[in-house]
Amino acid sequence: MLRRLRVRLVTSAGVAAALLFGLWLKVEDARAPKDPPLIVPGQSVDLGRVELTPLSLILAPPAQDGQPARLLMQVRLLNLTGESQTAVFGFPPHPPELTINDVALPEPEVILDRDDAPLTQLHPRLAEQVTLIWQVPPDWQPGPLALMFHRQTFKLKDNLYGQSSWLQFQPAARMALTLEDSS
Repeated sequence: MLRRLRVRLVTSAGVAAALLFGLWLKVEDARAPKDPPLIVPGQSVDLGRVELTPLSLILAPPAQDGQPARLLMQVRLLNLTGESQTAVFGFPPHPPELTINDVALPEPEVILDRDDAPLTQLHPRLAEQVTLIWQVPPDWQPGPLALMFHRQTFKLKDNLYGQSSWLQFQPAARMALTLEDSS
């Protein structure tokens, strides 16, 4: 009798664990979709702290001083928070991720267009136009590109300290482009 009770208890615990795990997977899929929406230039993306609108992407040819070719993306940034942001793309920074042939390029340099200086802070509700600059590999030929945008989540009261904070990043949108060779 004790043996049957133990078997039933273990079986019930296994079924309960499987049900809870299945429920957790459904909640996780609803919270962070695996395939973010595809956007086009001119369409805004909410990244949590800022709203980013990609405007154009061009290939700048190599400079005469030996500087390699660069990809320049002009974007419009709008600070959605109520205070000036020094971490425009979150902390640690998650600027748009550019992928060429399934290889991610290093983080871009972010230059403020109005004064050609690096972007140090973004003031609330003041839209700024900036240029994201990626150095491309020397042997790269223009072709298909993929961009991934990440959104940082704000939580008014986090579970660890009970204070408001910016938490994890999750994919917010993706963009697929093809650059043509202009030469």
